[in-house]
Amino acid sequence: MRDASVLCLHGLGRTVSDWDGVREGLARYGTVHMPQLPRATLEELVAADLPRAAIVIGHSLSGVVAIRRTAETGSAVRALVLTDSFFPPARNGRTRAAMLADYGSHRIALGRELAARREGRRPRRATARAMRSLARLGLRPDAFHAAASAVRAPVLVLHGGSDHHVPVDFAIAAANRHRDWTIRIVDGADHNFHVDRPAEWLATASSWLDALPAAPNEGLRPGGWTPP
Repeated sequence: MRDASVLCLHGLGRTVSDWDGVREGLARYGTVHMPQLPRATLEELVAADLPRAAIVIGHSLSGVVAIRRTAETGSAVRALVLTDSFFPPARNGRTRAAMLADYGSHRIALGRELAARREGRRPRRATARAMRSLARLGLRPDAFHAAASAVRAPVLVLHGGSDHHVPVDFAIAAANRHRDWTIRIVDGADHNFHVDRPAEWLATASSWLDALPAAPNEGLRPGGWTPP
C-alpha cells in the first residue's frame, strides 16, 4: 500500500491527546495522523484539508466527517472505524414514546456527567454552530444514510454500551440498516471509550482490522498492512 497511514479524527470540543493511549498500537498499520480540528460546522470539517489515509477513524461528530470523506475518497480508504459516532435518532424496534423516554434518560445522565466534570458551561459560539449543524443532520436521517451507503470500505461501529451522548440503540439501528457493517458493543464503556479504556479499545479495533483481507497487490503481515 502506498503511503499507508491512519487518520484519527477527534470529537467536538476534544483534542488530539484523546488518541495518545492508542496511537502506538495503531502505528503498526502505518503513520498515524492526528490533526487538531477547528471548532467548525460539519460542512466546514468535511471540506477541510486533511491527510489522506488507508484507515480512517472518527469519533463522535467526526464519525460523520469520516463517513463523508471516505465516501468521497473511494477505494483509497481500506477501512473505516466509527467509535461512538453520531447516528440519527432511531426507534430500533421501539415505540416512539419508549424511544423518547429512553433518550430523555440519556440526556439527564449526560447533564449530570457534564456537571460532575464541570464542563456544563455555556458552549462557545463555534461549538454551538457545530451542534446546530449536527442537529440538522439528525432531522434528516436520509442524508446521513445516503452518505453511509456510498462508503465502499469495510466499516466497524465500535460503541460503548453506556454512551449517553449517542445512545447505543442509535448505533444498533444504523448497523441494522447497513448490513455489511460490523458492530461491536462494549458493555460499560462510555462516549470516550478510546480515552478511558485505550487497551480494550485497541484490542477490539485491532482484532477487526487484522481480519480484513489485503487489497490486490498489497502486502499483509500478521497484525496489519505492510507499508512498502
